[in-house]
Amino acid sequence: MVEGPAATGASEPISVVTGGSKPVHRFLKGQPKCIGIVLVMMAVCLIMFGIAMNVQSDAMTSADMYTPFWLAILFFICGVLYILCERNPSKKIITASLALSIISTIGVFCACVGFARAITGIHDTYWNHLTENQTAEERQHLDQHYMAIEKVERVFFCHSLIGGSLLITMTFFARAALRSSRTQAVVVMRNLPSADGMILTQPSAE
Repeated sequence: MVEGPAATGASEPISVVTGGSKPVHRFLKGQPKCIGIVLVMMAVCLIMFGIAMNVQSDAMTSADMYTPFWLAILFFICGVLYILCERNPSKKIITASLALSIISTIGVFCACVGFARAITGIHDTYWNHLTENQTAEERQHLDQHYMAIEKVERVFFCHSLIGGSLLITMTFFARAALRSSRTQAVVVMRNLPSADGMILTQPSAE
């Protein structure tokens, strides 16, 4: 509460506004450092598996559309920002984390669509190559080629779901940290007249 100069004479109502601060400590409840480390590790895994997926195949994969790579970049940047928020929480860096989390969540949704289309395309290509006249070795080669790629696409899809859930969680924590606390106005009366100095008079009966 802010103290003002003492008023003389009659009492003066003084309005004091309290609240309105940014409780950035709420963001730390979401353990941003741990989530940031997880996102960085997921980004590294996406890049490594994406490079391994860059093989010659007649089926369209997500690596051909560079989906694992740009998704890994979003995860890596978000993870680094979360780690920095844990070490030095401030309004600016939390605001940047909130904005990038929303963008990354939209990117995760687009990536999930791309991974699902790749899984469907690989599955259809696999069945189109199956014929009745194939030998056991040829069918085994098809299984090893297409099914391995499909399993990696499923891993990418699971990575996207896990990363998206973490991003949504941190988005809520960042929003709560940037939301101002409730502002209240308090009216303070100063120099109230004492009870001893008050004289009560009653009108005399005629």
